Amino acid sequence: MRSKGIYFISLILLLVACSAQENEQHNKYLSEYGWHAKKLLAKETFVLKMPEELLVNYEANELFFFREYEGEEVTQFLYLLKERDTERERLKAVIYECNGEIIGGHGILPNWIPGIFRLEDKE
Repeated sequence: MRSKGIYFISLILLLVACSAQENEQHNKYLSEYGWHAKKLLAKETFVLKMPEELLVNYEANELFFFREYEGEEVTQFLYLLKERDTERERLKAVIYECNGEIIGGHGILPNWIPGIFRLEDKE
């Protein structure tokens, strides 16, 4: 019984350490472009498959990495940012990873259509 408790505590500590490392890597990635994460809202892993129309929409916004990772398993992290838009709404950022490496990301403008932007375009 005692060994099961130690196992679960070790597992929890490992998950917390991995999460802290992810957050540190993501915070560094965002700060390179002048953004600051307030909190992680969601994390989802899936096989990247997008309709051509959606890929074209992302590419029109100069987000080209999606096509390169089509069919690969990726993890998407959604962050609420500290920064706000002109209407005082908090912006969001999405960071994508494949095999534990950041492959790209984009921002989300809450009240705009299409509402996505390159993180590099802070202005």
